[in-house]
Amino acid sequence: MMGIFSKIFGTDSAIQSGLDMIANAGDAIVFTDEEKAQQKVTLLKAYEPFKLIQRFIVMVFCVPYVSLHVVVIVGQLLGMNWGDISIMINDAFGYPVLAAVGLYLTGGVIPSRK
Repeated sequence: MMGIFSKIFGTDSAIQSGLDMIANAGDAIVFTDEEKAQQKVTLLKAYEPFKLIQRFIVMVFCVPYVSLHVVVIVGQLLGMNWGDISIMINDAFGYPVLAAVGLYLTGGVIPSRK
């Protein structure tokens, strides 16, 4: 159980290595293309724990969303009129699912403005 919490929130050594990386990166003012590429790889490695929690958030929202729609589809096939329930599901879960999937798919991809 503690293993999942250390993966989600990070360990002391991971936090310390991140702080060391920030301290060591402060001495360079001009970066070459190779240094920028290496820094991007290092940054993506630092994002790995956040990808785990992003997957968890996507699963928390998407599994009930899809499951509820499957129940509505089965109900429709059995002749029940559940069209209004489908609209309520979209109203309740639509934007949170969109936000969670958007966060997961674009995390670390969209460049920041400087």
